[in-house]
Amino acid sequence: MGKCRVSLALGEYDRTIALISGQVSPLGVDLTILPMSDAWDRHQRMIRNEEFDIAELSLSSYLMAKERGQDLIALPIFPYRMFRHQFMLVRKNRGISHPMDLRGKRVGTPMYQTTTMLWVRGMLEHEYGVRPEDINWVTEREELVPFVPNGVNIKVEAQPVEELFAQGELDSIVVIEEVEDRWLNDPDVDRLFPNFPEVEASYYRSTGIYPIMHIVAVKSELVTQYPWLPRSLYNAFAESLAYSDQMEHYPRVVNLAWANAYFEAERKVFGGNPYAYGVARNRPTLEAAVAYSFEQGLTSHHFSVEDIFVPSLIDT
Repeated sequence: MGKCRVSLALGEYDRTIALISGQVSPLGVDLTILPMSDAWDRHQRMIRNEEFDIAELSLSSYLMAKERGQDLIALPIFPYRMFRHQFMLVRKNRGISHPMDLRGKRVGTPMYQTTTMLWVRGMLEHEYGVRPEDINWVTEREELVPFVPNGVNIKVEAQPVEELFAQGELDSIVVIEEVEDRWLNDPDVDRLFPNFPEVEASYYRSTGIYPIMHIVAVKSELVTQYPWLPRSLYNAFAESLAYSDQMEHYPRVVNLAWANAYFEAERKVFGGNPYAYGVARNRPTLEAAVAYSFEQGLTSHHFSVEDIFVPSLIDT
């Protein structure tokens, strides 16, 4: 019997490079990998057009699409994670020195439903008592999965939110990937959490949450046709992750002057590789994500963790 032939759209990370390069291959799978680091393009092509058999997807949009009947199932593989405190910027002359000061302010972000914003809103509400409806949200993109906001003020602008922020039209923005030098060098702009490494480490210690941005989703029909496929993919991703973890123990392969000091400090917080896959170790983060999606009106059903993953990998 021939191998299962499938396509996989995936971001390029240290933890996926062994898979993308072919050093690691899933058993029994003829895998065509499409390296796509443009997350917006990858997500909309999968959710709107189902162009790939398997894809790295926004966790938030996946939950919304799944509830609305899209025939996808997730694997407990998390290629992209990120604390979000460090990406919250404020204008210094707007009286914002604490998260509670965001009440009544205009806060911009590219799209409301992103997983970044799922975590930001959840963190603001559960850690600081600032509810989504307390803030005037400004976005620039059409929502990937359509939804009707419930009691939340969202205004879609034609201009990019970072330009509106630069013009003083917004009090705060949440950026997705990079805090650009223009903000770091702007005397009128500051981070909401200037000491973000300490704040984020404390947040993890108190909640057990290391925010998951993306999951890997598979067309359900493939899981029905090849019941062994999820485990094969999971093992290959885990092997690729282990490869990157091993490589990063050698400081000469990393573009950081004090790489060992950084990795030692990080392991003290996490007690191991923070990117470890599977359900058990990541349950606090996953339970928070499905709860926040329900609380924020992105999903009308409160998923359980077991609802969102392929049953054969719940034991991971």
